[in-house]
Amino acid sequence: MNLLEAYQKLKILSPTFVTKEAAMVLDVSHAYASAILSRLAKHKTVVSIARARWAYSDSVDPLLLPNILSFPMKAYVSLYSALYYRGLIDQIPSTVFAITNGKTKLFETPLGKISLHSINGFLFTGYEVIGKEGILMATAEKALFDTLYLAPTKSHIFTRLTELDIPTHFHFSYFSPWLKKIKNKSRRVMIERALELLHQ
Repeated sequence: MNLLEAYQKLKILSPTFVTKEAAMVLDVSHAYASAILSRLAKHKTVVSIARARWAYSDSVDPLLLPNILSFPMKAYVSLYSALYYRGLIDQIPSTVFAITNGKTKLFETPLGKISLHSINGFLFTGYEVIGKEGILMATAEKALFDTLYLAPTKSHIFTRLTELDIPTHFHFSYFSPWLKKIKNKSRRVMIERALELLHQ
């Protein structure tokens, strides 16, 4: 089987796939499928985005990657990435930031950096399915909440909120049920004070 034949057969898979799926489609062993994919990657027709996981280099929106890379857990785009997408900040983040109900982890892929940040399961909410590809995207309110919630973390990544362009349809009332779920009083008070300043 030549590379062109392999590439054409693999097109029936979704924009991202695992080596096991490729082996089934190509009707070859896992090891041989891995070798074929490595050769295709050298030609830049596919890219390796994680161990045994691949993507077509010309057809994958990086905003899809957080939920793919967090499997079997879930992730939705949030924090600076969602704040930009929702129009609250002007600067385009160089990294795709996301919230996960799995572990905090940074992926450096050929399609860009994907930074997953863990949050308590009871706060894993406030996102929508966007577009035909099914990107999981935080609402404007939840993106801001997530950013404020993670501001005290050791990395201090999310303490750099400067000017926010709060849209007229922004609902500060949405924060109330999320705040009630925060058991850490100091963190809850910190977020409440930040919201008071933003709501003035």
